[in-house]
Amino acid sequence: MENVKKITDHFWIFEENGVRSFLFEGDKKAMLIDTGFGTLPLREMIAGLTDLPVFLVNTHTDKDHTGCNRDFKPVYMHPAEMDHYKNSLPESCCMEDVCPLWEGDIIDLGHWKFEVILTPGHTPGSIMLLEREKRMLISGDVIQDGDIFMFGAGRNMQAFQNSLKKMIAMADAFDSIWPSHGSYPLTAEIIPGILKGTQDMLAGKLPGQEPPWPMPCKKYVCDVASFLYQFD
Repeated sequence: MENVKKITDHFWIFEENGVRSFLFEGDKKAMLIDTGFGTLPLREMIAGLTDLPVFLVNTHTDKDHTGCNRDFKPVYMHPAEMDHYKNSLPESCCMEDVCPLWEGDIIDLGHWKFEVILTPGHTPGSIMLLEREKRMLISGDVIQDGDIFMFGAGRNMQAFQNSLKKMIAMADAFDSIWPSHGSYPLTAEIIPGILKGTQDMLAGKLPGQEPPWPMPCKKYVCDVASFLYQFD
């Protein structure tokens, strides 16, 4: 099937114009992580992979992660993300379908057990999902080797840096990182490089470049990733 790749038994990735969604099949339910831009028929594609009922978790609610939210219920996210979601509510979606996920919650699928980790900065309610037994981390947009959007409402560089420090301290809990953009899988070795990149940028050590398309920001490239950021 085009745009979908089976990684292991019970684990698939969907690729859509540079953004990635994940499907994990459990014993009684399946979990979809993010829904992309909305150009893929995700519901129909998933129906060809599993007969189990599917619930949705949003790592955050930028529009490239919520495009097919209308097709899945319930929708789980951190409450710090709900205001952003409400203010940019995708078509045919409603807040009544939204349920909270809190720091430390365990999503128990039987075959998979994911721990919710709050990592604000890219957005206020950005989360990661850690599978401790299988030593894998779903990182959303925070840890990646592509362009990290850090301009506009809701972005906060200090919070982003503190989230990176938090994940550096937890690095012995995972071997593979599965981001929403860029290469996969990554390893924890990239995280200090992303942090250093932000520090170098704020210190004026990275030259600002024009972004890949018109945006109110500059692009700053470090050794392992790049940042789309606007100084005050």
